[in-house]
Amino acid sequence: MLNQSKFILALTSGALLYLGWPPLPLVFLLFIGMVPMLIIHNQIKFEKNAHVKLLGWAYFSMLIFNTATTWWVWNASTSGCIMMLVLNSLIMALPFLLFSITHLNLPKTGYSSLVFYYIAMEYMHFNWPASWPWLTLGKGLAGYPALIQWYEYTGEMGGTLLILVMNVWIAKLVVKGRKKVAYLKPILTLIIISIVSIGLGNLAQIKLSYYKKNIPCVVSQPNIDPYTEKFEDGEKYITAEQQLQFGIDLALPLLDSTTQLLVFPETAITGWNHESRLNEMSLLQPLRALTDSTGLTILSGAETLNVYEDEKRPSITARYDSFSAAWWDSYNTALLIQNNRIDSIYHKSKLVPGVEKMPFEFLEKLSINLGGTSGSLGVSDRPINFIVNKDLKIAPLICYESIFGDYACEFVRDGANALALITNDGWWGNSPGYKQHLLFGAVRCIEMRKDMVRSANTGISAKINAMGVISNATQYRERTAFKCTISPNEIQTFYVQHGNLVGPFGTIIAVLFLLMTLYIKWFFRIKN
Repeated sequence: MLNQSKFILALTSGALLYLGWPPLPLVFLLFIGMVPMLIIHNQIKFEKNAHVKLLGWAYFSMLIFNTATTWWVWNASTSGCIMMLVLNSLIMALPFLLFSITHLNLPKTGYSSLVFYYIAMEYMHFNWPASWPWLTLGKGLAGYPALIQWYEYTGEMGGTLLILVMNVWIAKLVVKGRKKVAYLKPILTLIIISIVSIGLGNLAQIKLSYYKKNIPCVVSQPNIDPYTEKFEDGEKYITAEQQLQFGIDLALPLLDSTTQLLVFPETAITGWNHESRLNEMSLLQPLRALTDSTGLTILSGAETLNVYEDEKRPSITARYDSFSAAWWDSYNTALLIQNNRIDSIYHKSKLVPGVEKMPFEFLEKLSINLGGTSGSLGVSDRPINFIVNKDLKIAPLICYESIFGDYACEFVRDGANALALITNDGWWGNSPGYKQHLLFGAVRCIEMRKDMVRSANTGISAKINAMGVISNATQYRERTAFKCTISPNEIQTFYVQHGNLVGPFGTIIAVLFLLMTLYIKWFFRIKN
């Protein structure tokens, strides 16, 4: 294998990472997915321009991985998909460049540096304006919830740490030609972690058993095609009233006097819905009527907007309408409806870069200057939980927000005792995208030990329990509804209390590695 061409090795690395990624079942391949790249490094480490060469091969490998796992973004945006693949692959390759430089100057600890450079990259990808943490390595274990029960302590980046350490260990064994017995170390590590995970899962079940309150819910999946039926520019456009009625008609046979929560998906309510007039709109009257003196509460996605009287721009996301000479903000919104009125409003705050928001402020200004036809959606200034009754305080996560563990934790720290996810996975077509999104929701449930009720316009609607187990799963392109119960609890996991510790600590160590590398390069340059 050491004599194989670098092209084959880089291609193999990208292919192994893809084959180990959910929803495919070959998760163990993630533990060796980067080994071929480290073999390439061993082959070229003393060549001229070795650092740049390794960056090139890593970029090729990560482009294979990104394309094979997230090609489905093409269905929603061709240009956005190309930009995402090109830039994200480069970002994911940069740790290999830094590793190569560090290994040359700190050969005894160089392999360890890759672990921390990669963690720093992932942590940055959660927290900068163009964040796209869909391929955080820890999410790759999402298909096996029984083996990641320890995420309630580390969050998903604990999985990233495990995968990186295993790759480094195995690569060192391959490169240095160790005896087979040396492979017992990574094997025993995986066995121990699996046993610990099962034990933590059993302990969590004991804790959860003390919370016996069950909240009856109904989830509606109206299955409206987002390209042809949902919006006014679609060739088979269905009116907002008809769309909403589809969802209601599916749910009505399942509602009874015990049902406390009815959930509709993201943008179930479409159109120009002014937030100041929501309670007067005839469009929402059927929903309000269902909650009138019944004890039923409805959580639904909606398109909403605010119009301002300000002469100056009231927010960075506000757009100007020259016809009415007014500023306005558009939102991807979650509404809570109870007692025949709109009770609470939350605006999606983790927005998809390039689709729902311009990643950087100067692009916002540019979009307005070009005519105001594009720009970012408005957001809520903080997470807002929905209070359904005295027992249920639910976090209304909207689509993309469900891949941000630290952000979901903010809802739980504020008192959320269950999670709701409303989404419209139909944008991605019948692809791995909606299946990956479902499994990532299971990761959130484990991290926070909370039940989740999930309503997708299409895709997979489901209930996910606090152990990450999925039930009541619907089919793609199915117009349906189902009943389930969720059990709220007041558990505050270590991860909820302290957040993502792996990311910042790993970043600090990465910075120390980089400073040590630069110091040694500078020291020997001065000495010579």
